[in-house]
Amino acid sequence: MTVSGRERTALGWTILALPVIALGISTYLVTCVVSAFSSILVMFFLAWLLAFVIDPAVSRIVTRIPLLPRGAAAGLVLVATVVVAIAVLAVIASSVISSLSEITGTASTFDDAIGRLLGPIQAQIDALGLTINLTRAASDLVAQLNGNARDVLAAALNGGLQLFSAGSSVIFIAVVFVASKASFMAYLQRLVPAEHRVYYDEFVAAVSRSFGGFIRGQFITTALYGLIAGLIGFAFGVPFAPLIVVVTIALQSVPYFGQLVSWIPLVLITAVFQPSVVIPVTVIFVILLLIVQNLVSPRVMANTVGLNPVLVLAAVFLGSQVAGVFGAMFGVPVLAVLVSLFETWLDEARPETDDVGAAGDGVGASPHRRA
Repeated sequence: MTVSGRERTALGWTILALPVIALGISTYLVTCVVSAFSSILVMFFLAWLLAFVIDPAVSRIVTRIPLLPRGAAAGLVLVATVVVAIAVLAVIASSVISSLSEITGTASTFDDAIGRLLGPIQAQIDALGLTINLTRAASDLVAQLNGNARDVLAAALNGGLQLFSAGSSVIFIAVVFVASKASFMAYLQRLVPAEHRVYYDEFVAAVSRSFGGFIRGQFITTALYGLIAGLIGFAFGVPFAPLIVVVTIALQSVPYFGQLVSWIPLVLITAVFQPSVVIPVTVIFVILLLIVQNLVSPRVMANTVGLNPVLVLAAVFLGSQVAGVFGAMFGVPVLAVLVSLFETWLDEARPETDDVGAAGDGVGASPHRRA
């Protein structure tokens, strides 16, 4: 049977299209599976990230106390973290209550307390000529919530139980990850051919170093943002300084968009309760945030992840373009892993000579690998 030139062309295009079609179908099936089990996958992903955070502390404890199992050490670290978090929240709650008491003064009724608390905001609304009675709206909202107290309490209790259940599951899975780290790594190592073992070892080390360092760097930078906001608020006598710290840290923790909105708590509360100092507070806060964002944060990430500060900024921008919020958040550790694997391949394919090594490290050189 003779095949014409047109038929051969069509057959060639069909063969070329088959991998594309298979990739599209596979991507669709994976998307369906991920969407169906998204909540479970997110829970395991959060536990995986939490394991990176607590693993260094657990490793230090086990090194100092060899007889202590890793699972017990991980449990101790998590318990200590929870105790510290509860203590911090108690201090913040006490400070907020104290600030509310100072603002409301000796209000005889609840409506009077709402009026004194919202009085500065209402005065600014009236100065703008707006016909909005914020005090009455707040009183009506409180009355409505009071009338539906049973439903509100049931919804809050249900949400609290779900959050507690999910949080407990994440903590338990993280403890299991940390406790069984050696067995997990040994099992995965068996799946890798011996000739590619060097890439596997570097991949495991790079993932641990990059993601763990990235999370620690995020904690450092977000805590620094909150500390700056709290110190400025305290210096200028702005009320609710501890609450400002917590809300600023929470907003700054949101990847990519956090830097755009983390200034709002300090500036907003200052504009409402201390309007006379809103300009110096805003100017000082913006200057310090720009310094942290453009100078301190890239260097912190460079030290914790092992990338040049220029590559850190490039990873954030490229990641946001490729994958949006998640790309901006995880672009840095992913690029650090890729750079580390590339350097491993380069060392295998073209070993570095003494003359090249004397010229200095490259732009993306990891200080952990070249120490």
